[in-house]
Amino acid sequence: MPKKSRRDPPLDRVDFPYMKDGHGRYAPLVYFQAWTGHHWLYLQAYVDSGASWSVMHLDVAQLLGIPLSRTSKRFIELGDGNVLPVYLAKIRVRFAGQEFLVPAGFSEALRTGFNMMGRAGFFDRFLMTFNDRSRVLTATRFSARR
Repeated sequence: MPKKSRRDPPLDRVDFPYMKDGHGRYAPLVYFQAWTGHHWLYLQAYVDSGASWSVMHLDVAQLLGIPLSRTSKRFIELGDGNVLPVYLAKIRVRFAGQEFLVPAGFSEALRTGFNMMGRAGFFDRFLMTFNDRSRVLTATRFSARR
């Protein structure tokens, strides 16, 4: 398991400039890291405040070394009424200067050109502010829990 350096103070706020998506439009796409068991892997995801769960392409589970036989298969209903089969697992991530576990789904039926970062595990740690006019997503860390 990776160790956090004592020299790295926690960040209270991180700005992520929007990046262009596959259609050339600016979108809240961010990079984060996921632990493979041996090293950190950089991943990109679209921050989706309407998604309950983070969902990634099935090949990401393979890159992270997640044995799908040890995960639970669920069916998530999408906003358009379609159902997406996902394999749920907890993964260790680094995002906005913090390291923590998040639930994530992995699906071969994800038809977007990017991974999706949903609310579970992220939005309870950070206030996510979308500024479409300035094309910036700001992640502000919540203070320590009471």
